[in-house]
This record gives sequence, structure tokens and C-alpha cells, in this order.
Amino acid sequence: MSLGNNEIAGVCRFHTEAITRISAKLHRVRWTVENVSQIIDKERSFKEIKGPDFYFTSTRMHFGLIKMENNLTIRLYNKSDKCIDIEINLVILDSDGSKLHELKKVLKTIQTNQYAVIMDKSFENQGEQLNSLKDDKLIIDCFLKKEGRVITKSNSFQNETRSQKKLLNDLKMIYNNPEDYDFTFQVEDDFIHAHKTILSFRSEYFKRMFKTQMKEEVQNSVLIVDFSYSTMKKLVEFLYTGDFTKTEEDDDGQDIWNLYVAADKYQVMDLRSLCGSKLISTATVDNIIDILQLSARHNDEDLKTEALESISFDFAAIVKSNVWKTFQSREADLASEVVSFCLKKLG
Repeated sequence: MSLGNNEIAGVCRFHTEAITRISAKLHRVRWTVENVSQIIDKERSFKEIKGPDFYFTSTRMHFGLIKMENNLTIRLYNKSDKCIDIEINLVILDSDGSKLHELKKVLKTIQTNQYAVIMDKSFENQGEQLNSLKDDKLIIDCFLKKEGRVITKSNSFQNETRSQKKLLNDLKMIYNNPEDYDFTFQVEDDFIHAHKTILSFRSEYFKRMFKTQMKEEVQNSVLIVDFSYSTMKKLVEFLYTGDFTKTEEDDDGQDIWNLYVAADKYQVMDLRSLCGSKLISTATVDNIIDILQLSARHNDEDLKTEALESISFDFAAIVKSNVWKTFQSREADLASEVVSFCLKKLG
């Protein structure tokens, strides 16, 4: 007997899926410089103002500021006994919080007891701003980031044997079979046919429904008004096969979001977990707060932890966004939990 594609009958092979994340250390320094106009003495000679000392990943550092007419230079000093690579996001503000300049820079290897020039900026076109600052103050707001450990999570899975594939195909044939079913989901003008036995074994929600003689049990059907046909079709298909047919709508995240909510309602926890992982894998700075709130609403501690981890990687950018400001005003307790988590990561 010939077996195609090097397949060995009855033998399960394995494959591994892995996600690698690089943790990061973050530190914020906010330095207010007063009497900016006095940085240059009467002879208009070179003068550097030393900023406060701070420690970042056990490295002692400080800023230095030099103002020569309309030119502003900012240096970062490494005062430790080891070299350091660092990423910097720097914002220059006046006392009203108006932004004068912003830059993002990666500094490669600041040597021991040496400095790197972060900014050397001419304010020739902004001279009036620099020479007539309100209250004669300048604010340097800086986020420092250093890459940390590389963490890889791996999961191994058994590949399907031919008999397992046949079983899945048979279940797909049974699913939504219009000739052999004993329960129906009606979604708008569409119908999804199913079997009570499979629904009961795969979902505690349906098990209770069929045991308690609810109206749906008596009528052998249920009208769905809170989810779309596409969402319910995926959920029922998953109950039969452990998977669902992907569509183009899945790529924008909203379909997966809706499927997560449906899986939570109908207590299909492995599907909820799958959707949560998908949401995290496609999360952005713009929507990770929404995912965190979703996890809190549905008491999903696994998704919540993943969301907090993701936020900690881009915390510096997230806290400056309008999304964060709205979130902080509406969800003060959860926002406080985010800050505490990220501070521990900075630890």
C-alpha cells in the first residue's frame, strides 16, 4: 500500500508554534529648568547645566543642557562602570505644556563615563519661543527604554492522522445538515441546524438549557438577536470540529471580537481562549486598552494578563494617547492597576 506525502498510517507527528517577546525596561525623567535666559553668562561663553542623577537598569545617568543663543544641546551621561544601549523619546515643552520639539532616537553603546548627544537643535525659526519662555522655564520630558530579556513561549501540537482527519470531515458533514437535526438557531432570516447531544457535551450553557426544559428546549429552536449569522455559524461549527472557517472579516478584528463575546456567553471556553489569543496577536497601541477592558468585563484573567504585558511593552506611547486619557477618567481603578503592573515591570 502506498502512502502519499510521506504519511505513515496511525502515527501522530508533531509541530511547534512559538511566540517570542522581548521585554523592555522603561524609565521616565521629567526635568524642569528654571531661569533659562541665565544659562549664558555675560561673556556669552559656554556653560552646561547638569541635570539630576537617576538610575536606569542599575546604571547611574544624568542629563546636561547647553544653550548657545538659539541653539539647544542636550547630552546624556553614563556615569556607571558599564556600557549601555538605550532608546530615547524626548519632548521639549514650555511651562504651559506647549511642545517646542520632539524626537525619538536610538543610542548605540554609551561608553563608561562618556556622554551621547541626544539633541543639537537650532531654534532659529523659533527664537522668540526659546528666548521668551513663559516663566523663563523649559521642561525636558524623556522616556528611556532598554530592551530586556527575550522570552519565547512554545506549544507543541499533534498533527492529525488520516483517521482523525476523516472524523473531522464527518463531523463537518453532520454539522448544519438540513436532513438530520433536532435543534435550530434562527438568526434574522437564516437558520443553523444542530444536534442537542453535541451542543450539550460541548457547552455548559446548552447543557443547562436542555436539562431545565426552557422554552427553547420545548420548541427545539432559539431566536438569536444579539449576534450575527456569521458569528453564530462560526461558534456552532467550532462546537462540532474544534475550528471554524476563516473569512476576510476576521482580519479586521471585529468578527473575532464578536466571536469572543459569543463564546463567553455560551460558555465555549476553548473558543474564547482562541479568540483572545488572536486579539492579542493583532493588538496595536490604539486598541490594546479596549482589549484590556474586554477581559475585565468577562472576567478573563488570562486575556487580562496578556493585555497588561502588551501594554507594558509600549507604556510610554500609550500613556500619551487620548485613548489613555479617556480610559483613565472612566476606568480609574483599572488604569491604576495598569500603572502598578507596568511599574513592577520597570522594577
